[in-house]
Amino acid sequence: MEKLIFETDVQCSSLFEKIHVAVKKVKGIYTWSLDLDSAYRLLTVEGKALDSREIINQLSIQGVDANRLYEE
Repeated sequence: MEKLIFETDVQCSSLFEKIHVAVKKVKGIYTWSLDLDSAYRLLTVEGKALDSREIINQLSIQGVDANRLYEE
């Protein structure tokens, strides 16, 4: 299973539904979580054969700005 992490511009939990709508449209996502306690408002997505560009595009359609963070 892959794990992708994104920095987002989400400021409050009211955008959870928009994120939920976005991730439902991307094939391969099994789970996701949003860490509002992080300064970077981290969105973690787990699944199989994930396409970070598609995730970012679907989030953008819902009005959520996201940038993938790369793990080393």
